[in-house]
Amino acid sequence: MISSIRTWLFNKSLRGHQNFTHPLGYSGINMCKSICIVANGSDDSSKSATENYKSKLESHNKSVDILYFIDNKSETEIGYSRQAIKWNGVPQNEIIDSILSKKYDLLIFLYPIMEDHLRYLAILCNAKFKIGPGFQEHNHIFDLMVDITDYSDTKSLIKNIDNQLRQLST
Repeated sequence: MISSIRTWLFNKSLRGHQNFTHPLGYSGINMCKSICIVANGSDDSSKSATENYKSKLESHNKSVDILYFIDNKSETEIGYSRQAIKWNGVPQNEIIDSILSKKYDLLIFLYPIMEDHLRYLAILCNAKFKIGPGFQEHNHIFDLMVDITDYSDTKSLIKNIDNQLRQLST
């Protein structure tokens, strides 16, 4: 009973915020000016790989925002943690509000698993194009999915995503 109420409230919140239409006319990574990356802030190697990728993108005159999820209950300044997730699975934090209020050309999802709060962010992020790991049960969220053997290997995931984006740009 509680889980069905939780699911209903989660979906109601999702529908209430999904007030934008999916933009058409995507023209490849070269046309992207603003990029949002959702990444794992709990793992140092993942954070390092994400920061290196951000630097690479910024060197190509891209504006990049990173939203880290840190899998613990203490507050953090670089992202959000379990403490920011309400009981119905909806994340609530100033950083999240800031990300969801902006328009992006591209969303890159680098988190190795898909939980409700991450699904919420991926769906509601106002991005023209969304790319992420090949989560078969969530294939409706992304415009392009990258399938690799180990999604927790952020460096390899970034390499595969970057290759796919380069192919789209040619």
